[in-house]
Amino acid sequence: MKKNEVVKEVSRRSGLPKAECDKVVDTFIDVIKDALVDDGKVIIRGFLTLETSELKARNGYNPITGQLEPYAPVKIVKCKVGRPIKDAVNDFVSEE
Repeated sequence: MKKNEVVKEVSRRSGLPKAECDKVVDTFIDVIKDALVDDGKVIIRGFLTLETSELKARNGYNPITGQLEPYAPVKIVKCKVGRPIKDAVNDFVSEE
């Protein structure tokens, strides 16, 4: 599902205009992003947990040159899905 489809569905379910829903979805995304940058963790109980983690500097193999190249340390975001979401997806899969 793409962002515009999410906005349409939120608008349909809530009865709010699409423009307002688009603003809400954009704001939600910005809040999540800012929280990850500032605190490194977002917990929405029953939905998901997002947490930043750092990968250390390492050497990687370049298949074109055959040489080892240094990779700088980078931050990644890990996502853990909440139990209600897991159960809903598994119930849907087992119904098919």
